[in-house]
Amino acid sequence: MIESQFNRKNLQATILLALVGLAPLCFSSFRRLDILIGIGVFLVATVVFLLGYGAWLKRITVLSDGLEVKSVLLPFWKRFYRFAEFDYSELCHTRQGEVLRLIKDGRRVVSVSSFLYQNYECIWQSIAVKGKEQFSVRDTAEVVSEYKLSRIYIAGGFFGLLTFLMALMPLGQYWEGKDVTWGLILFSLLGALFFGTLFLGVLFPCQRITVWQGQIDVRRLLWPFRVKHYQLADFDGCYYVTAKHDYFGFKEDEMRWLVKNGKVVIDMQEDVYRNFEALKNATQTNFLGQLELTTIQIMKYSLGKKIQL
Repeated sequence: MIESQFNRKNLQATILLALVGLAPLCFSSFRRLDILIGIGVFLVATVVFLLGYGAWLKRITVLSDGLEVKSVLLPFWKRFYRFAEFDYSELCHTRQGEVLRLIKDGRRVVSVSSFLYQNYECIWQSIAVKGKEQFSVRDTAEVVSEYKLSRIYIAGGFFGLLTFLMALMPLGQYWEGKDVTWGLILFSLLGALFFGTLFLGVLFPCQRITVWQGQIDVRRLLWPFRVKHYQLADFDGCYYVTAKHDYFGFKEDEMRWLVKNGKVVIDMQEDVYRNFEALKNATQTNFLGQLELTTIQIMKYSLGKKIQL
């Protein structure tokens, strides 16, 4: 039996960077109202982050026939997987080190990172799951995308709530009997516009993708009434994209772009879909290359700019 051991230095650095990033955002948003409100928001944001990070961190115990995974924050919430349940294992290299991913039903169920775990090598050598084999296309298998609901409910709800609060800020001042100045109204509008843009940015990449017999149907979450139909043979090929925005030590996000005439037509992101691996396997086409881009570059290409290497 092997139990995971966290790399405390990396965890402390991650938490410190997150708090440093939260502080100016909270205080700058409320500097015109009251410093106590800024402190209160910072404390609430800190608690929410620590709770979320603690729930995300997993303790892993490797046994002879499987492994047990449980949350650090919720140790009673645990799950046991037998090695035979996994489809395959995948070893990836990031700037923070190696990541071993265990795939089940096209989903990345368990991830073991050398950045987080001090005894990563022992865990990796003890997990008896076969490596990834060459995929052969199954024309009769239908694959339907599955959203990561945490992205929609947590991130989308958070930015949606901030947008709502910023828009109602002048109304709150009016109810308290205080003067509503043009500066406050402008600050409220700019804040609502900023957080509203982030809210739409969270939901914009979410698409319901159905792949069957070489045909791809795409329906956006923000505009579900319009369905676009594509044939896999219509695309010039695909790019594998790595996003360079892992500031807090999280794993790098992967994307798969289906390209036609040098422009991105379908964007599939790892942090949006639970069954990202199944979508990748179902949309195998001509490989055009692997890209490592910044967030700004990804936004430009996703919005229709022609890819220029």
